[in-house]
Amino acid sequence: MNYFKAINSQLDALKAKDIEKDFYEILKGEGKILPKVIPFKGINTDMLYIKNNKILFMKFMNTTDDLFSILGEEIVEVMNEEYELLKIRMQQYYQDINYEYIYILPYVDIDYDEWENEFVSSKMLDRGLYERLVNGDDTIDLYMNEENNEIKLNIFLFDICSEYYIPGSSIHLNKDFKKISFFNNEYEYTASMMENEQIVVSDSIKYGTTIFNGGSGTGKTSIMLSRVLKLSKIYPHHRFLILVDSKQSANEMREKIELLSRDSSNIDVHTFSSFVFRLAKIYNLVFDYGMLKKDYEKTFGNLIKQARNVIKNKRMFKGIFIDEAENFSEEQIKFVEEFLYKTKHIFNIFNCKGMNLTNNLNIFHNRYENIHIDHIKTLKKNYRQSKELVELSNRFGRNADNYYKSLRPNLKNNVFVETKHIRAISSKGNANIINVSDLDDQISSVIWEIEYLINKKGLSYKDIAVVYPFNKKRLKSGKTIYFQYMLKKALEEAGIDFIMSDENLTSMSPKNGVTISNIYSIRGLEFKAVILCELEMLYNQKIADPEQDYQINDFAGDINKVYYAINKAREYVSFVTTFNSESSDIIRIINESVEN
Repeated sequence: MNYFKAINSQLDALKAKDIEKDFYEILKGEGKILPKVIPFKGINTDMLYIKNNKILFMKFMNTTDDLFSILGEEIVEVMNEEYELLKIRMQQYYQDINYEYIYILPYVDIDYDEWENEFVSSKMLDRGLYERLVNGDDTIDLYMNEENNEIKLNIFLFDICSEYYIPGSSIHLNKDFKKISFFNNEYEYTASMMENEQIVVSDSIKYGTTIFNGGSGTGKTSIMLSRVLKLSKIYPHHRFLILVDSKQSANEMREKIELLSRDSSNIDVHTFSSFVFRLAKIYNLVFDYGMLKKDYEKTFGNLIKQARNVIKNKRMFKGIFIDEAENFSEEQIKFVEEFLYKTKHIFNIFNCKGMNLTNNLNIFHNRYENIHIDHIKTLKKNYRQSKELVELSNRFGRNADNYYKSLRPNLKNNVFVETKHIRAISSKGNANIINVSDLDDQISSVIWEIEYLINKKGLSYKDIAVVYPFNKKRLKSGKTIYFQYMLKKALEEAGIDFIMSDENLTSMSPKNGVTISNIYSIRGLEFKAVILCELEMLYNQKIADPEQDYQINDFAGDINKVYYAINKAREYVSFVTTFNSESSDIIRIINESVEN
């Protein structure tokens, strides 16, 4: 339980009080604890204690004896109002849950006989009663109510602590709590409790700008969503904005919020463009849809200029959170920053440079150098991949970074952040390269690999994705290869069920076949196995002139696409290609990483 002592927040509702930290020692080796639980908006508790399916909410008060002697009645009234509100909400939503709620005032001596108040006598623990707990004369069990049905209790925990759950998680992270299964809109979903370290990071919210750096699979999106949900309950009358980089990511985020939150009315989810268009609608900005289709970049740029002029000092949000910020430009980040409150705001930027799939990648430039950063947090644990794939991803990133630095020795920053595996599962052969002679042979090998994963590894179709850079490619000869069409036809002839990934497919969506997708349509998705093929579509197989920065940068952009695909696989990854190390430096780096 002592891990929650590490919660370090500047927000009053999330600060770990000294007395609260001491209490972890009192409960050491006993039941389970969830910190900073907000069962309903407007009701902030410090601790939820669970033992033998009994639950106890606790709140620790720093009230001094002197202050209580002056304002005792007012303080008691405020606490009583909060407790009565909790009772009303519990009666509305959870009539069959037994619970207790106590306030602990370790610096106050209360004359319970003098008060003659049931709330004071039954819900408030003063210095004397607290010291009896410290000395072991009493046990916290004295303040707990009846036992609950375990299934109902687990559902209750999911409802009131939803910010600590990860929907659709591929692994069960926290063994202290049950994995939840539930139905919503006729679909079955699962959710697992965060690991304790993730809960600590989630609750350690600070004012100002915080950058989270971490490789793929380190839980950046889960922590971001947890923070937003928590803040939306702490500040129900303030607004919060989540920015994502694609419609697919926006759909996924909205779906997760709908599953996790009873009331998300103060949370907005947008892509950068949809956010700007929303502003245009609210503030009647002038733009021509016809011109938007004719010259999108210029028309959209003019819209942003208008927004800057018309919406000055419109401080709309208590907090703004940017997911996959590597795909946002510095100008976009600075633009949205203007919509934060001037003081006591929360601006969180979640970044992994190696996952940048846009054309604004610049490995020679730190995009945040003109943005004031108050805090930096690096996330290292990889919650997604098996040991072997984590090591493969790390080697791939390391080999790529070393290659860039061999060409530019003065390059200071790495593109890739290494991660640490937490899954012990590892078996040789989970990563392999399949060399083929031509396009037809490549497609046949993809079919063979799918059947191998099904028949020999025990996977199902929904566990597998076939990923390629683009749906089609125009050759120098003028001919266009429609790879997506060719692959679909081959899968149909082989009798393999498949689905196409698009902006409506999310990690929550039911999948009744192998997912086939270009590299841009697997955002937010993950699979047990990924087959990466038609790498020949990538344009920058070699750097023709190493003296040209833009060529190194373009090559890095294609390397990122491969890294992105590798990190969508949890257990197996296969590369199918007609190229070799002599014809392609991308394949050389893959070979060096797989064969290491």
